[in-house]
Amino acid sequence: MYKNKIFFKNLLLGSFFASLSAALGGSTFVFTRFLVADIDPFTLSFLRYGLTGLILFLITLTAFMKKKFIKNDLIPLSFLGLAMITLFPNFMALGLEHTTATRAGLLYATMPLCTIIIAYFFNIEKITFNKSLAVLLAIAGVSFCMSEKIDNNFENTLKGDFLMMLGVLSASCFTVFSGKFLKKYGNIPVMIYVIFIGTVLNFFISIFFGNSFENLFEISKFQIVALVMLIIPGGVIMMFCWGKALQLISPTQAAISLGFNPLSAIFLGSIILNEEITFNLVVGFFSIMMAIILANWRPKEKS
Repeated sequence: MYKNKIFFKNLLLGSFFASLSAALGGSTFVFTRFLVADIDPFTLSFLRYGLTGLILFLITLTAFMKKKFIKNDLIPLSFLGLAMITLFPNFMALGLEHTTATRAGLLYATMPLCTIIIAYFFNIEKITFNKSLAVLLAIAGVSFCMSEKIDNNFENTLKGDFLMMLGVLSASCFTVFSGKFLKKYGNIPVMIYVIFIGTVLNFFISIFFGNSFENLFEISKFQIVALVMLIIPGGVIMMFCWGKALQLISPTQAAISLGFNPLSAIFLGSIILNEEITFNLVVGFFSIMMAIILANWRPKEKS
């Protein structure tokens, strides 16, 4: 009885932290979309993750310094930093120059399904009938949603969707290959290290390809608020909550909460960016949510 109470307490708390993290993650698409008109994607990615990593490092300084990484792990961890902190945010920000926050949030929600496909090709995870059906359902839902013309420059929108999808695939690679390192070193030390590596790369990318450093002192108060929202709730708190959730519940249970990601992107995108909530978007959202649940559903074993 006591064990059951602890289990349900952990399940509730873990689900809460996972849902909060996913909702905060969805808000980042809206604030990024709001900012990319005046701060180029490369500079924005450098600022967001650089300051997020610095804050996380200062908060967890003592715990981080106690962790010692094995030399042989540093190279694969650096590639994880390239995937998650360099490729993902830059492709996301580049995509959001062309597509809407709601479409970006919907595409990001397919990450668990992209993870299944990548893990299968690298023989990390077997693909079941349920997972195959889930992937097909998600593809159908996304295709239906993305086929909707939202403006006169539809090709430009599709370009943004494509760039966003490249970012999702990069984040999926991090999810697939980071598991053993998260178990070995813990969530926060690994995240601080990969953020450091990714931020160094983002710095050089922003120097060569960015053009917004001189304009940072001219951004409006609303843009400063949006930048703070990207760094604190959309960076530090989001990562802390996700790490806390994975301490209490399984990754499979946490993955179901990703439905809050496009939900918050759709809701905030409608309020802040005046993005339209269409029938195709709603159908795409529910298709992906059903696909995630189907992919993580396990039949009860007969005793």
